[in-house]
Amino acid sequence: MTMKTVYVNVRHFLFWYGVYGFCEKSCNDEISLYADKERNLMLGYFDISTEPCLRHMLEHELDREEDRELFEEIETFLQGSSEVAYSFIYPRDKGDLANQVEHDAPVNEHGHRPVYISMFSKHSSAWDIREIEKSIYILNEDFLHLEIGSIEFLDIPTREETKASFELDYEPYI
Repeated sequence: MTMKTVYVNVRHFLFWYGVYGFCEKSCNDEISLYADKERNLMLGYFDISTEPCLRHMLEHELDREEDRELFEEIETFLQGSSEVAYSFIYPRDKGDLANQVEHDAPVNEHGHRPVYISMFSKHSSAWDIREIEKSIYILNEDFLHLEIGSIEFLDIPTREETKASFELDYEPYI
């Protein structure tokens, strides 16, 4: 069997601020996974959240009534013994049908795959490169089913680029 390289892009620059030590490490990120460096073949797109992030969401961001379903999913996960859980957003209208994930994922009562998947994780309290790699292996086992030989991060900014961006975007507010 041929081992594949999975290429990962972390959407938010905040992740790199934490990796380089300019602020606390992030606890929620969006990652895109690709089969090629040129990003022609997307394998999947996931939101990944740590336990502290989920607790913060319950206490400060989500409304128990307005966001009832997500609130209950997070609450159940945090109270349970599972190390990983998933939340799925399914197509809400015909326009969403074209955005269903192409990889293996649970279908809803209409036979539709999700358009968005969030991973809840108790494996780490914050994200760094190593922890995201671990999460990719878990996501692969649950959804992609590839023989991963290596994981390569795309668009890794240099420390200097990251510092300049941090100073411009965040330092004035600290």
